Order: sequence, then C-alpha cells, then structure tokens
Amino acid sequence: MGIGKACELAFTAKIIDAQEAREIGLVNQVVPAEELKKVTYEMATTIAKLPSIAIQLAKRGLYQGLDGDLPTQLQFEAFGVEACVRSADFPEAVMAFLEKREPKFAG
Repeated sequence: MGIGKACELAFTAKIIDAQEAREIGLVNQVVPAEELKKVTYEMATTIAKLPSIAIQLAKRGLYQGLDGDLPTQLQFEAFGVEACVRSADFPEAVMAFLEKREPKFAG
C-alpha cells in the first residue's frame, strides 16, 4: 500500500472489508475464518522446508532494500548468493533437483 492510501485510512478511520484490504496490499490473502489456521500452517510449512540461510538473507535483503541505495543492495545480493552457494544446503539442493526428490536442508 502506498503512503497516500495509508494516510487516507489513518486520517479518515475508514473501515475497509477483507477484499479491499487484499486489493491494497494490507493483507496477502483472504480466507474464510475456518480455513485460516490450515492456510497459515501450510504457508509456515512451505517456508520451513526451504533453506534457512536463504530465507534469512532474503528477509534481510528485502527490508534493507526499502531504505538502501542500489550499490549497497547489489553488494548485499552478491554476498547473499555467495553465502548460499557456500552453505551445506547448496549441494543438497542440486542433488535433490537431479534426483527429482524433495531436498532435506540442514540449515
């Protein structure tokens, strides 16, 4: 959501429904209440199966990129790629791909 829409909501105290919240990027998904726990656990499981170092670096890079300049961000991206390639999870990812199986990341 952009600053304009954020200001509108904050200054007017406008109540919005779930669909509008999704459309403006306030929430990522809208699900029925009875499915919320299931959908949340599915997303958490998906993330947990990925290599933890890659997730940590992606999270840091995304948040750092909000305020950072391009050269700094490119330097961080290069660092992140090198860190991932040097991790024990990289050869596991390659082997799992070649063997057409789910990888088992160690972290």
